[in-house]
Amino acid sequence: MKSFVKFSFSRFAETYNKEATLQKEAAEILIDFADSLEGKGLDLGCGTGFLYRFSNWKNITGIDIAEDMVKFYKKFNSNCLIADMENLPFKENSFDFAVSNFALHWTDIKKSFNEVFRVLKKDRYFVFNIPFKGSMEAVEEIVGKETFDFLCVPEILKILKESGFSIKDFFAEDLYREFPDGYSLLSHLHKTGVSINLKEKSLSEKRKIVKKFKDYKKPVVLNYRLLFVKAYKT
Repeated sequence: MKSFVKFSFSRFAETYNKEATLQKEAAEILIDFADSLEGKGLDLGCGTGFLYRFSNWKNITGIDIAEDMVKFYKKFNSNCLIADMENLPFKENSFDFAVSNFALHWTDIKKSFNEVFRVLKKDRYFVFNIPFKGSMEAVEEIVGKETFDFLCVPEILKILKESGFSIKDFFAEDLYREFPDGYSLLSHLHKTGVSINLKEKSLSEKRKIVKKFKDYKKPVVLNYRLLFVKAYKT
């Protein structure tokens, strides 16, 4: 899974930056929700740099597991490196805040939360969003089975608390984008690095899935149910 994410998001860094309109919208909501964050920050799964570019958080280090995402991000902020948020290459108590937009669901969030807790200073904020169960319903309808292992909100908050964080605030937001047909949706997903057949290995199975999208001729709505959380290290 992790090697696939590295490959997929590296391959589509340029198109991701153009196509990821919902991720951009989510970044703007997160920045507004975070309010004032000062000091040295960490952007987890920084991608092409939406949080850095849309905010005034300029003393920030971006990390991403995908090499080409990091290369793209460095056009705007040279303080960026290839790293895995499940195993951060930083000392304890290194950062004054941490943020993450549309990235944590690609990781083992227990490991990621533990690492953020480790590198964050006491009483400092971790602000993030993450898709939760009920996201991408149209994709699963077209494919005909559950395709993504999104967690429900209570599970995410429980894991966060078990990692040592206290929760100051959270809310859910639904984001939508309509496409004229299934194949347009599939093209968008590929351009934003999302695979809908992670569990399928054979070429024939992949072809069957593509055919399902091609055969879906009606307008279709891509939805994300996003949980926004502001937590702090106690």
